[in-house]
Amino acid sequence: MPGQRLKWRVLRCILHSMTRPTAPRSSVPTENHTDGFIRTLLAGPHGRLSQAFENAWTSPHTSRGEANAERGVTRFLIDRNLPNASGRYELFAIRDQIRVVIEDLQNVGPRLERAPGENLISFRIQLAGEFIAGIGSGDPVHFHCPHLGARFQPRGTSLRLFFPAAPLARSVTLFCSPQFLLGNLVTERDTLPLQAMHLLTASAPDFSFCRLTVTAEIIECAQALLHNPINGLLRLPFAEAKTLELLTLCVAAFSRLEESAVQQFSEADVGRFHRAREILATKFSPPPTIASLARELAINETKLKSGFKSLFGHTVFEYGHECRMQHALHLLRDKRIRISKVAEAVGYQHQGTFASAFKAHFGLRPKDVRHPPEPEVTHALRNVERG
Repeated sequence: MPGQRLKWRVLRCILHSMTRPTAPRSSVPTENHTDGFIRTLLAGPHGRLSQAFENAWTSPHTSRGEANAERGVTRFLIDRNLPNASGRYELFAIRDQIRVVIEDLQNVGPRLERAPGENLISFRIQLAGEFIAGIGSGDPVHFHCPHLGARFQPRGTSLRLFFPAAPLARSVTLFCSPQFLLGNLVTERDTLPLQAMHLLTASAPDFSFCRLTVTAEIIECAQALLHNPINGLLRLPFAEAKTLELLTLCVAAFSRLEESAVQQFSEADVGRFHRAREILATKFSPPPTIASLARELAINETKLKSGFKSLFGHTVFEYGHECRMQHALHLLRDKRIRISKVAEAVGYQHQGTFASAFKAHFGLRPKDVRHPPEPEVTHALRNVERG
């Protein structure tokens, strides 16, 4: 792993060099410094998010700008002359209270950006790709997808973001003021954990950040914004509705901070969580237990359970069971394999136990996959296949 350690030392040097106000610009690699996030693209190095939205109307990167004046929603499609990448950014401004940045890039090169604070809270949902963030003189932190982070960044602070080269970079980031959240979406302040209240009531010069659990509902809502199925002016109210839904889900995630035992995990830990997911997705008989996974990955069981849930939004058991059922469905399509053998292949000693588990998961009996007896069962099977 010497190459990996060298890579991290180089990244730390790059990110730390951006904290020195007197450092010459040449201390930061030019190719990384100019290729940044949406702020750099539309407002230049060290540009603010508000400037980026103001410049979007006339930017050569913008192929489409439209507004729904009655609802106060504006949209920009940024897909021209993207540096070292293909794909698009989609920007929405909602009544001058919420800003949305949707990123959907392919074959993207490394990017480096300094993001100045604007007294805003942001929720970043990373769906594909990864990034490294640093503030102050501490070591940068590596974030893998799927990831949901909430932060308050006051004026006078600067966040350094490094995005490694990746085949895909997909994210949805929501920006709004703490006052908007407290006045519109947080109705019972007393029920929020202290970490959430600290973030929502933070003020300069405090920088506040916390990781939140990425749930299936949050991912589904973010993907609906990313893959908006509506065209024309109706695209704007759809995006507005989904943005408010996503904001509500993110605020609701604060209530799980205490029970999810938010922790900081090392890069090695995150690698173990991903390896655990690979094992669960490929080893079905016998199905791995938490104890056996922890031994194989040399990690504490408690950390494995909490880290897996925090990173992927579901428990080790839930993910393993889903993978086993999907593999069983795949095997049942091959009519040459007896159902008893399918049961054994996914870790069940008794065919009846497997049949009960399969029906509880899909709403179908294993034999119905091969011989659908009723039209409604055929319809249900099609729904399973689409899912």
